[in-house]
Amino acid sequence: MRPGRIDRIIYVPLPDAATRREIFKLQFHSMPVSNEVDLDELILQTDAYSGAEIVAVCREAALLALEEDIQANLIMKRHFTQALSTVTPRIPESLRRFYEDYQEKSGLHTL
Repeated sequence: MRPGRIDRIIYVPLPDAATRREIFKLQFHSMPVSNEVDLDELILQTDAYSGAEIVAVCREAALLALEEDIQANLIMKRHFTQALSTVTPRIPESLRRFYEDYQEKSGLHTL
């Protein structure tokens, strides 16, 4: 950060359930996802994931489907399950709590 570029420090929390739903919907719009994929289940499983990590899960699932069959027409639930074990959240709970506490104590703005 340099002076004059940003005049405020803003805390950007991890996406809530509604935001994760929108991220998945945006990704699914351009992906052939099977009807067996349960969006609500994915939302619950990605509670500690950032938006970028959710996008990475979707891309990993697509690559797994293509690795399994280069002619794959659908990304199945098993591909997402495997992708979730490969792409894991990188922000530990302790760091999340630290940022949340710091944001509350310092009066930082939040989005």
